[in-house]
Amino acid sequence: MSSNARNSILIFLSLLLFGSRHLHAQIPMEWDDFTREIYEEYIESNDELVENADETSSEEDGISDVLLNELYTLHLSPINLNDLRVVKDAEEQMINAKERLRQLPFLSERQIEAIVYYVNNNYPMQSLGELMLIREIDYVTRSRLTLFCYVGEPTVKNDNKSIWKLLRYANHEVIVRTDIPFYTKEGYLDKPKSVIDASPNKIYQGNNNYHSLRYQLRSMQQKQASGINRQIIAGCSMEKDAGEEPFDYLSGYVMMKGLGRIRSFIIGDFKLNYGLGLMVNNSMNLGKNTTGVLSNAPLSGRGIRPHASTSESNHFRGIAINYSLSKSTHFTAFVSYQDIDATRNQNASTSSVTSLKTDGLHRTLLEKSKKGIIQELSGGGNLCYYHRGLLIELTGIATHFSMPLYPKYNTPSTLYRQFNLQGDNLGAIGLSYQYRTKRWNLQGEYAFSFTNGTDSINNVENPNNGFACINNVRYHVDNYTSLSALVRYYDAKYATRYGHSFGENSRPQNEVGFLVGITTEPWTHIHVEAYIDCFKFIERSYHAAAGAKGIDGQIKMAYTPSERTTWQLRYRVKSKEQDCKIGNDQTDLFYSTRHDLRLQWNYKLNNHLTTRTIGSFIYRWNADSNNEAGYLLSQHIRHEQMVNHQRGRQRIDFMFTYFHTDSYATKVYTTTPSLLYTLGMNALYGHGINAIALFSRSLSSKISAICKFSITKYFDRSSIGTGLELIHSSHREDVQLQLRWKI
Repeated sequence: MSSNARNSILIFLSLLLFGSRHLHAQIPMEWDDFTREIYEEYIESNDELVENADETSSEEDGISDVLLNELYTLHLSPINLNDLRVVKDAEEQMINAKERLRQLPFLSERQIEAIVYYVNNNYPMQSLGELMLIREIDYVTRSRLTLFCYVGEPTVKNDNKSIWKLLRYANHEVIVRTDIPFYTKEGYLDKPKSVIDASPNKIYQGNNNYHSLRYQLRSMQQKQASGINRQIIAGCSMEKDAGEEPFDYLSGYVMMKGLGRIRSFIIGDFKLNYGLGLMVNNSMNLGKNTTGVLSNAPLSGRGIRPHASTSESNHFRGIAINYSLSKSTHFTAFVSYQDIDATRNQNASTSSVTSLKTDGLHRTLLEKSKKGIIQELSGGGNLCYYHRGLLIELTGIATHFSMPLYPKYNTPSTLYRQFNLQGDNLGAIGLSYQYRTKRWNLQGEYAFSFTNGTDSINNVENPNNGFACINNVRYHVDNYTSLSALVRYYDAKYATRYGHSFGENSRPQNEVGFLVGITTEPWTHIHVEAYIDCFKFIERSYHAAAGAKGIDGQIKMAYTPSERTTWQLRYRVKSKEQDCKIGNDQTDLFYSTRHDLRLQWNYKLNNHLTTRTIGSFIYRWNADSNNEAGYLLSQHIRHEQMVNHQRGRQRIDFMFTYFHTDSYATKVYTTTPSLLYTLGMNALYGHGINAIALFSRSLSSKISAICKFSITKYFDRSSIGTGLELIHSSHREDVQLQLRWKI
C-alpha cells in the first residue's frame, strides 16, 4: 500500500472518529484577541515597557507597534496551505515554503516542518480543520493560524505580471486617526507673557490633539511553481503628537519582492533583523516566553521589513536589496542616511552631542532645538548560506555621525554611562549560525563592536571595542515537550547602535546570564511553560554597583477544557541586587524582589458574546523593609455580530478595572481594547478605577469606523502626572476616533 493511500485511510478514519463537523468547528480567532495575547506575552518579557510606562498615556508605540504592523500585513495576505506543496526543484521550493511560515513568530521550527510535511503527504487539504491531525499543532496555535492561513484551490501558475499590472490590481488602505482629550495638561494652559519670556519651555507649541494618517498599497501574484511571491508593498505615514505643530513626522517606503534573483528591494524607511540581534535588530525584541526562547520559534533574523509604523526612531532611511547568488546563498546590502535627534554638548569646545533623542517628541522649544541636529550615515551587508538544516550568516554594519557622541557620566549616579556609545565612527561585525535536526535546534551569534571614541575621564581609547556572544539549544523530547537552554556573554564595552537581543538589559551589553526552560503538555488541554534565568552585570549598571546579580523565574499554565473556556495562571518572581543606603554617604548591594501573580479566565458565552476576567497581585520586598503590594481586578465584555453581508461586523467592547497599589514601584498593568494598528496598555498605580468603551462598525463594504472612550478616576490624589504633563484633576477622559477606507 502506498504512503498516499495510507494517509487517505488515516484521514478517513479520523473523520469517522471525530466527526466531520468537529474538523470544521475550529473557532477563528479574532484579530483583536490575537494582538492582545501577543502583546501581553511581549510585555511580560520586556520589563522596560512596564517600568517606563506613564500614567498619562495608554498606547505603546515603537518596536511592538512594528511587530503588529508586520503581522497585520500577513493577516491581509494569508497563506494558502495548498500552495506549500513541493512539486519540483524540491530543495528550493522546500526552503521557500518554510520561509513563508517562518514569518509567523508563534510557530516553532518543528511545527513549520510538520505543516509542510502534512501538506505534501495529504495534498490537497480540504479545510483548516485538518490541522487537528498534526500532533505538533496545539489548540492555541490552530486558532492563531486561522488569521494567517486558509485552504483553497491551489494557485495556478501564471505568467509574470508586469509592475504596472500589479499596481493596477493593488489593494489600497487609508487610515485616519485622531485623539481628543477632555482635560488640559499644564503644558497647554495659558500663561502670562512674562512667564513665557522667562521660561519659554513651560508651554507646548501645538494643541493637545493627536493626529495620524496612513496609506498602504499591497499587490501580490503567487507563483506556485517556485513558491515565491511577487509583491509590491508601498506606504506612507504622517503624524502629529499631542503638543506638536502639524505634521511633525513623515515616513514612506516602496518595497518589491520576487523580481527574479532579486528576492526583495526597498527604498525609503525600513528595518533589518539578522542573526540573533546582536548587531542589527530594529524589528522586535526577543522575549523569554511564548514569543521568544521557550516557544521554539526561530530566533534567526527575518531580513528586510518596511517601516510602516509611526515610530520616529530606530529605523533606517535609504535603500536595501536582497539578491540571490544561488539556490542556497543570498546577499543583502543596505545604505541609510537620515537626520536624527540629539542633545548638543553645550560645554564642549568642539561640536558634539551627549545623547541621542529617540522619543520623537518636539513639543517645546527645547525639544524642537534637538530635532535632526546631526546626520547619520549607515551601511552594511549580510551573507547567508543555507543547506540541509545548516544556516550560516555573516553580518557587518558601520555608522558615521556628523558630530561625535560623548555621553556625560561625571557624577556617581551617571557612572554607568561610561560604556555608552562614544565617537563618530561605530561598527560591528559578526557570525551567526543555526543547525536543526529532528530533535535538536542549535543557534548562536558571535559579534565584535568597534569605535573611534575616547573615554576622557578614564583616559581609555576606543571604549566600545568589545565582544558579545549568545548561544541557544533546544531539545524536543517528544511532540509535547521541549527543553531549552540559553547562555549569553555581553562585554561591558560591547555597544551597537541598532543591536537588540535577549537579555535583562535593553541592549546586549554589560551582562552574563544562563537560562533554562521547558514547555510541555503533560495532560490533555493543559499547556505549561517555565523558565529560570540567572544573570549578572559585569560593571556598574543603573541603580546598581559593579557585579550586581539577579534571578528571574516564571511558570505559566493554560487550561483549555473546551473551545469556549480558557484558564491561564502565571506566577513570576524577579530578584535583583540594587544600591541601598547603609549610612550617610555609603551604599551596598541588597536584593529587591518582586512577586507577580496573575489569573485570567476567558469564556465565550455564544457566537456573539465573550468575556475576559483578570485578577493580578503584586508584592515587592525591599532590603529596607519598606515592603509594598498592589492588585488589580478587571472585567472585559465584548459583543460582536454581523451587520449584513455587505457591510461586515459590528463590535462593542466594555472593560472595567479596579486597582489599588501602595506606590509606583508596585504598579499594575493590563491590555485594553484598541484601535487598528495600536496596542493598548494601561499602567496604573495608586487607588482608582478605569473604564473603557469601544464601538466598531462597518459603515459600508469599504469604510469602517472605530470610537474608543476611556476614563480613569483616582481616589487618592487630586492631580495626575508631573511637569508639563500635569493634569489638575483626579480624573481624565479621552476619546479616540479612527476611520478606515479600503479600496
